Amino acid sequence: MSTPSNTTVKIECTPESRSCVECDHCRRKFLKKSNLAEHLKQHRHQCRECGKSFSLKRYLSAHIEKTHRPQIFECSVCEYKSNNKGTLKNHFIRLHTSNFDFSCDTCGKQFKIKKALNHHVKQNHSGNPPIVCDVCGHFSKNLHALKAHMKYRHHKPEFVCRICRRGMTTKENLEQHLTWHETREKVLCPTCGKRFRGRDLDSHMRVHTGVKPFPCPVCGKSFRRQTAQEQHVLIHTGKRPYVCDICGQAFAQKPGLICHRKRHPGPLPPLPVVSIKNIVTEFTKEYSRKNPSIKME
Repeated sequence: MSTPSNTTVKIECTPESRSCVECDHCRRKFLKKSNLAEHLKQHRHQCRECGKSFSLKRYLSAHIEKTHRPQIFECSVCEYKSNNKGTLKNHFIRLHTSNFDFSCDTCGKQFKIKKALNHHVKQNHSGNPPIVCDVCGHFSKNLHALKAHMKYRHHKPEFVCRICRRGMTTKENLEQHLTWHETREKVLCPTCGKRFRGRDLDSHMRVHTGVKPFPCPVCGKSFRRQTAQEQHVLIHTGKRPYVCDICGQAFAQKPGLICHRKRHPGPLPPLPVVSIKNIVTEFTKEYSRKNPSIKME
C-alpha cells in the first residue's frame, strides 16, 4: 500500500530553529524536508485496520496475519486446533507420538516433552522440604498439592442450599445461588417436588416412570439419557478416545482418564475436551449396514 499522495508537511517556528517539519504518522520532527522524505519510507505501507505503518509490504502482511487475522493451526490427526504453533506441537507430541525422549535423572520417570520434565523436577526434586498441613499434619510435596488436600479433606462450606444441598463459602454466594433457583428453575416435579428447568423435567421424569428410550443397538441395554447410551456404545467400538495429555495412555471411558490423571504430580492443564458423538454415529451406521435385520433407533 503506497503512501497517500496528500500527505502534508507541517511547518513550525521555534526558538531553537526557524522552521521544522513533522511526520503526520508518528509526529516525529525534522529540520529538513529531505530528512522527512527519507523517514516517510518507513510508513510506506499502512494497515487499514489500525493505521500502523511499515516500511515493507511483507512486514504489513505479517502484522495483519498476527494481529487482525490470527492463523489457526490444525492437528493433522484429530480435531484439535490452536492459534499457537508451539502449543500444537506439544499437543501432537503428547497425544500422537509414542517416544519418551526425556527422563528424570532422580527417579527415572519418562516424559515426552522437556517442559513436562522440567516441571516434574521443580515440583518433586527441588530439595525443598514438604509442606505440613496445619489441620492433620499431612505432608504435601508442594503448595498445589497442599491446596488440593485442604479442599478435599478439610473444607466444609458454612452455607448450604436448602433446595439442592450445595455448599457455599459465603452468604452472598448462597443468596446468588438461591436467586438462580428462583429465576431459572421454574418447573416442579409432580412426583418428588424437585424443581427443574423446563428442558430437564422430561429427562428427570424417566427416573419415576422407568422409561428408557435410548437402547444400545448392539446388546439392547436401554438408558434414560442419550449421553449415557453413547458412552455405553463406545465400549462396543473398542476405541479408546480419552487420551492422557501428560503420558499418552488411552482409556475407553472418561472416568478412567480422570482417575488416571490424578496420579501425575503437580498442577495439571485442563481436562482435554473429547467428542465421542462422531465415533458412536459412524459405528452405529456401520453396525446397521452389517446387520440390516436389526432395527436401529
